[in-house]
Amino acid sequence: MRRLAIVVLNYLNDKDTMECVDSILKMQYSICGVVIVDNGSKNGAYERLRQAYHKEKRVQVIEGKKNIGYAKGNNIGIRYARNKLKADFVLVVNNDTVFIDKEYIKGLLDKYEHGVGVIGSRILLKDGKEQFPMPIYLGLRDSLMRYVNMLSEKYGCNFEFPARQGKPETVLHGCTLLFTPDFFNWYHGFYKRTFLYGEEGILYLMCKCRNLRQIYVPEVKIFHKEDQSSMMSFQNDRKTISKYALQSEKYVVLWALRYKIICLLNCVVDVFK
Repeated sequence: MRRLAIVVLNYLNDKDTMECVDSILKMQYSICGVVIVDNGSKNGAYERLRQAYHKEKRVQVIEGKKNIGYAKGNNIGIRYARNKLKADFVLVVNNDTVFIDKEYIKGLLDKYEHGVGVIGSRILLKDGKEQFPMPIYLGLRDSLMRYVNMLSEKYGCNFEFPARQGKPETVLHGCTLLFTPDFFNWYHGFYKRTFLYGEEGILYLMCKCRNLRQIYVPEVKIFHKEDQSSMMSFQNDRKTISKYALQSEKYVVLWALRYKIICLLNCVVDVFK
């Protein structure tokens, strides 16, 4: 049997985290563990999570001393799942998700094949709406122009470059991502330099750089309450969102540049074959 562990990152919002983990424990697939990483909550969330699951052997609760962001926080859980639980596959889910499909994990794993790095699923929202894979312009020019436009907005400049000139890429939504052994052949987890936002685009480019595919599985579904932790931590404040988005966007440019260089090098190699 394929060994799969699930990572849930918590920040302040232990109520939703418990609902998420409880729904995981009701699923039919036998997992090798759930890793909850508390990302430096200062409201007693870690203590409440430890108390809730201290008798549940399948659940490990890890305490973080400070909020180190989405990527690094989840990477702590991924590292634990891989090294301690010996998981081949790691499913990273937002803590404000609820598993409503008991065949969810089996449905994802059934679609795995060699060359697939990350797998996503259908995501249901309130009122019957859905979160579909996102079209994002990740070409080098578009990424760079988008970053320049964000700098322009920050410093009050009155210009905006067109940033949708290339081909949009279909990128999996980050609230549920299954990392495969093919991905772990090259990477240990998310790109660690972002704090919040931009992770999905970078992850897509990371896969492209290693010729890995991302696939979407609409046959299985998960419920996403959407933006609950960001609402608790900074009330979805526009300035805070812009701050973190700007920090992340420069790394999107970096990965777009890396992928462009790899493509150019491959073209040179093909010429001399």
